[in-house]
Amino acid sequence: MKKKEEFDYASFEQEAISKLRSGKGLTGEGGALTGLVSRIIRAAFEGEMEEHLKEYGVENRRNGYTTKKLKTGLGEIDVNPPRDRKGDFDPKIVKKWERNLAPEIESQIMSMYAIGTSYSDISQHIKKMYGLDYSSSFLSSITDRVHEEITNWKNRPLEEIYSIIYLDAIHYKIRENRVVKTKAVYTVLGVDLEGQRDVLGLFIGESEGARHWGRVLENIRDRGVKDVIFFCVDGLNGFPEMIQSIYPESIVQRCIVHMVRTSLKYVSWADYRSICKDLKKMYSQDTRESAEEELENFKTKWDGKYPEIGQKWERNWKELSPYFDYPEPIRRVIYTTNAVEALHRCLRKVTKTKGAYVTEQALEKQLYLTLQYNEKSWRRKVRSWPAIIRTLKREFPDRIKEGLN
Repeated sequence: MKKKEEFDYASFEQEAISKLRSGKGLTGEGGALTGLVSRIIRAAFEGEMEEHLKEYGVENRRNGYTTKKLKTGLGEIDVNPPRDRKGDFDPKIVKKWERNLAPEIESQIMSMYAIGTSYSDISQHIKKMYGLDYSSSFLSSITDRVHEEITNWKNRPLEEIYSIIYLDAIHYKIRENRVVKTKAVYTVLGVDLEGQRDVLGLFIGESEGARHWGRVLENIRDRGVKDVIFFCVDGLNGFPEMIQSIYPESIVQRCIVHMVRTSLKYVSWADYRSICKDLKKMYSQDTRESAEEELENFKTKWDGKYPEIGQKWERNWKELSPYFDYPEPIRRVIYTTNAVEALHRCLRKVTKTKGAYVTEQALEKQLYLTLQYNEKSWRRKVRSWPAIIRTLKREFPDRIKEGLN
């Protein structure tokens, strides 16, 4: 049996100093520490081979060495794994078919991809930092490893009850059969009874519609959501009816901010501030009755010039006015979908420089990694939650039981 090689520290020290003096640096190709990694791995191989051969006694023995290149955090190195006669030696430190020993590099790749860095820029960075040549296809194969994690995330069980669920969609271009199509990503942002925000799912579908939202709600129901106190939504036609067909006890609140924006769409600049002020008089009232009086005042003042605004508010009043029935702590968190819009801003910040995604899976991978690496920006607990949950318990004692939160 081959005698175990002793590590020559003096020789390594002289070699490392020589490399540093020649400007090689600590890491990368020919770096001062790169050789150390090679020697450590070689010593580990020898130790594992010795343990392996002990199991066979004289029935098995060494059979020379193989060669392969290994990517590490310090650069690419040459290693020589030993072989045995029976051919069943599989070292634990580096498996037979493994070519990568750089988990920290993979973590960097995932992080850079999550913030929107292109594969070509990631490749240049890895080359500069570690002296490794990673092709775009290889980088893609690394980020593709997250697909199983995405599947588990999409199918994870959810809470039985959520205090609020915000629903909104964001749109992206995806290339299908050499044709670029615009598709909607349906975002479900929930607030549980602890006041904790969580993205319950991202669902890619055709252009936004109530029918597709129905499928999204069926998905969260099948994953365990039995009740939702409030749904906060935008003004999609058929949305309230679709929600209440699946969650009949839920209260649907249309976003006031969305409504104000659409109301101001065709207002001339000269009237802009005045209309904003009069609309605020209406939606900031303490009671539904006083708000309805302000709506009539608004119509009297502006119907001659902008009749469509008053008609729009009147036509959608049923979905716009539920928040008047509840105290201030609840009003603050249900009258607008700003929470999910903030989440979408986080996603757009990363994806705004992208063109059309090559597949739905590529888009899904990008969005999921962006969520995971930016959790602190959106997974914050709702402000003043103790006051909100006390009010919710008082308003819905039959639906929020003691001990649930």
